[in-house]
Amino acid sequence: MKSFLLRCMAVLCLLPFTLELSAQSGKGSIRGTVYTSDGETAAAVGLRLAGTKKQVISREDGTFQFRDVAAGTYEIEVFLLGHETLRQSITVAAGQQAEAALRLNASQKTLQEVIIAGGANRFARKESESATRMPLKNLENPQVYTVVGAELMKEQVIIDYKDAIKNVPGVNSTETVSNGRTSTIIRGFRTGSFIRNGLTANQLITVDPANLESVEVLKGPSGTLFGTGSVSYGGVVNRVTKRPFDVFRSELSLTAGSFGLNRITADINTPLNEDKTALLRVNIGRHASGSFQESGYRKNYFLAAAFSYKANEKLSFMVDLELFRNEGTPAVAYINPTANVKNWKEMEQYYFRTYYSNDLRSVFPGYNLYAQMNYKLSGKWTSTTLFSTGGVNARQQTQFTGTILNDSMLSRRVQRYSHNYQSIQVQQNVNGEFQTGGIRHRVLIGADYLADITQPTYIMNYIHDSVRYKEAALPILTTEMMEERLSQLQPGSHYSSHADRYGIYAADAINFTDRLLLLLSLRWDKVDNRGTFSYITGKTTGSYNKSSFSPKAGVVYQLVKNRLSVFANYMNGFSYNTGQDFNGGPFKPEQANQWEGGLKAELGGKLTATLSAYDITVTDKLRTDPDHAGFSIQDGVQNSKGAELELISNPVAGLNVMGGYGFNESVFKKSNKNVEGKRPGRSGGKHMANVWASYRLTGGKARGLGVGAGVYYTSEIPFDDANTLFFPAYALVNGTVFYDRPGYRIGLKLDNISNVRYWGPWGEPQPPRNYAVNLIVKL
Repeated sequence: MKSFLLRCMAVLCLLPFTLELSAQSGKGSIRGTVYTSDGETAAAVGLRLAGTKKQVISREDGTFQFRDVAAGTYEIEVFLLGHETLRQSITVAAGQQAEAALRLNASQKTLQEVIIAGGANRFARKESESATRMPLKNLENPQVYTVVGAELMKEQVIIDYKDAIKNVPGVNSTETVSNGRTSTIIRGFRTGSFIRNGLTANQLITVDPANLESVEVLKGPSGTLFGTGSVSYGGVVNRVTKRPFDVFRSELSLTAGSFGLNRITADINTPLNEDKTALLRVNIGRHASGSFQESGYRKNYFLAAAFSYKANEKLSFMVDLELFRNEGTPAVAYINPTANVKNWKEMEQYYFRTYYSNDLRSVFPGYNLYAQMNYKLSGKWTSTTLFSTGGVNARQQTQFTGTILNDSMLSRRVQRYSHNYQSIQVQQNVNGEFQTGGIRHRVLIGADYLADITQPTYIMNYIHDSVRYKEAALPILTTEMMEERLSQLQPGSHYSSHADRYGIYAADAINFTDRLLLLLSLRWDKVDNRGTFSYITGKTTGSYNKSSFSPKAGVVYQLVKNRLSVFANYMNGFSYNTGQDFNGGPFKPEQANQWEGGLKAELGGKLTATLSAYDITVTDKLRTDPDHAGFSIQDGVQNSKGAELELISNPVAGLNVMGGYGFNESVFKKSNKNVEGKRPGRSGGKHMANVWASYRLTGGKARGLGVGAGVYYTSEIPFDDANTLFFPAYALVNGTVFYDRPGYRIGLKLDNISNVRYWGPWGEPQPPRNYAVNLIVKL
């Protein structure tokens, strides 16, 4: 793999790139940065030099440059659709570079709306402080990540959180189990929906996209910043919620469609005082739908409120709260293939079956609370204090599992359980900047504490009966029938648990020059697991106290300043193991180490691209002890390597294209004989590709009319580690038509146009062809 990486790096470094040189005598240049009214850099803003033919567009970091400018005094004009032209005078001297800083009379939120209306690149905004918790631009960041923004989600009429993630190259997000819980497969590893605004917020049920500003997928083991428990070796999925801004806006959205879809959401943003230091944003929603299967329904309610307050120039606060209540049957009924199903075609016969009724009802009430305090210590040093807590108290939940017994019989198992958990996290970060001998340092120093608490929770289950699953009519599984049997049972498990996690971390982004950057990071992590207390046995098991170091390093060199960079990184992730081996010895933390190299490009707002190759090796994995039944040994190895490409393009005004490809080869290197050398179950397809293209008219009477279409493809997916069953490759074709005007927006989407039957990684059937009609009224 190392030679593979070296070859890729050599190819990347030899890619041709044309750079215009300007060194004509008697001429100078102008370089500057455009800022919004709220102090953010402004990308994709048009500028022209009055009296000349020179025009440029500000780059992703807000910078711009006019080259070959004759000596003299000029006016720089900044033009924004629907806003008065901003003008600033500047003098250029021969052979010198003049500097300019321009501040727009528009916030970042307003600017984005103008860019979208003007037909600029709507999908290319990639800035993310969550990737490093530092203010690094994409071209400076040695980590690979993708940001799916609200504009793309609106265009695709996204009403299911996991559909947004399909826009990320090399990931699979079809997993849906239990009461709507989803996971994402990244680089061959599963990761849950546990990160919200950069902090832990366990979400074991459906995530409603109504309050999402973006979804960030950070690639590679990220234990150095996030610790363990909430991330996977493949990466991190971070959902970023909507924040208030400084002008009044409101939207009412109505959506209806296939399978009884009926959805209404409202987004209201307003300043609360004249000087706009107090801002409020409220999102509310109700989602109701049936199922494409014979039974099943969802009825979800959602409320989110975000409040920000700027006390003075140094101190500001932000608090947001989510409340949700999800009701319904299991999100989708899927049958456990076990050893009796070895061909996916056998599963087609119960694609639309559930083998239960809507009496299998569960109610999940829950909440997420997030608070942030920013304090400017000095001109270049900032303190950020973060707090997050969330959880559910869901009692008497009901689940169903169908298992194939033979070629005609299916057993029906019913499970009743309570679910009562809470997480509490506190994090303190200090960011600053200083120089040593002309070398620039951007520093992060941080510490965090996380408590995972499971309050008294019970589980009890029984096999209700066995039925002939090929017959059309089956006995109805009613609430009365279940309750009668459940009342005669004692819980199979009844427990509570508590684990405290502590972390200290530091990072330094070292600019040796304005093109060469070295990023060094280190985390010390400790877990104090108090164990699981059983109310049945009165005993506590599984307690441990362990710690681990997690390093991270990356290097970036900009081959062309603010345009093209080559990067490489080393990243580490880890996971703690409970229990003991046969000799009574404790297990060490598993370790995942990634080596990666690649290329990033941002070409004048017209093209953003990332190309990378990676190798992840997980060591110290537990596997069954072949010599001692009931025990494990810790010498397993898993390797995952591959390459990814992401392209975001705006070749002409109004046309936007986003797509990518991911190749992943994941295999057990050292394990038990029945799985060694095979691809892990639920590791996604070896090949995955996605593309979405849309075009909207930017002028004339039909301005705002647009059409979009896309394809998502994945190769076959293994169900189990022994690779006895694979789910087939599939390609989904989706499309949308929309008409976006200042006061309203109408959208129509059609998903799975070719009506493909496909399955998630656990064997859960996915929706056939379906549509949704959306109306947004803007105020």
